Amino acid sequence: MPRFVARGKDRAIDNIWPDIREEILWEVAAKLDGALRDDNEPEWQGVDCFRAFWRYHLFPYNKGVWGQLRDPVVLIFRLITLTPIYGVSQLAFLFIFCIIDKTDEFQLINFILGFKGTQFISMGLIRCVTGFGLFMMCLTAKADGPNNCYEKGPGVQAGSLFVCAGFFLQLVLVWACFLLLKCAKEKGRTNLKGNVEHDQTGIASVSGGYIRYFLWYDLVFFCIALIIPAYAVSSRGGDKVADDWVVAQSVFAAQVVYGLLSAPFFVFTLPGLKRVLTHAMPTAYDTLGRCRKLVKPPAPEKPKAEEDELISQADAEGVFQNLRDEMTRAMMGGRERSD
Repeated sequence: MPRFVARGKDRAIDNIWPDIREEILWEVAAKLDGALRDDNEPEWQGVDCFRAFWRYHLFPYNKGVWGQLRDPVVLIFRLITLTPIYGVSQLAFLFIFCIIDKTDEFQLINFILGFKGTQFISMGLIRCVTGFGLFMMCLTAKADGPNNCYEKGPGVQAGSLFVCAGFFLQLVLVWACFLLLKCAKEKGRTNLKGNVEHDQTGIASVSGGYIRYFLWYDLVFFCIALIIPAYAVSSRGGDKVADDWVVAQSVFAAQVVYGLLSAPFFVFTLPGLKRVLTHAMPTAYDTLGRCRKLVKPPAPEKPKAEEDELISQADAEGVFQNLRDEMTRAMMGGRERSD
């Protein structure tokens, strides 16, 4: 291993170890001194039927990934969030922002990471591929004639107003969640009875943990991405800038760049790292729309035919004992005949 790689690895482990230790100590404290939630609490009564339906289907507390994939509501809605045209993806996340519990820290963090992760796929990867295809079609499809990128180029037919509105909406929603983090609390964290003391220290005492640094990173590159359409507007001029095909394609390019630069947010989605980096206890919703801790999905019931085939250990030992007796009698009978 190169020396600089080894040093980087050691520093990363040294920096992240206090966060891992914090979560280990909390789990020990919760096991020793955790208190159960009181079902009579006012906030534990549920919400209206509309929000309860969408909360449970989109973020169920008792279903894993495979269980959610069996739900057609989830599949259809996820496909809508990946639609990168006419601001459809941003409107879908605006709907999610309206229905989630914005007083829970994990739900706000999960919204930010889900939005940025989807943005990397829809605005970054998908738009990069479709933009390349549209450029190829408008530039090289008719090699013997003039190009028609001003009519069928990337970003021209999508509607500049919708595209720009969606471009700014995604930043507004993410930063609205970040500002709400200061007033949110962890509804998934178990309350201690008081026999064991545990005080959160360091970055764990800050709402959102390390995600605040990534949001400043996101804001900086959003401003950098705006340079592309700003330069196009300043260079084109005129009264109909909004209908200019060069401006429309520059906005398309800015969205692609901004989407691809959202890749670092995937670090938070790696198994085990989301909780260590954000120090937020995972939550989801039950059928009444209540925000609660995750529970392990129930094990699937075994088919009745398989249960009938199973035998107890005592029955198995009886079968083997009968076989041994039969073999002993057969061996004794063979010896008598030989004598």
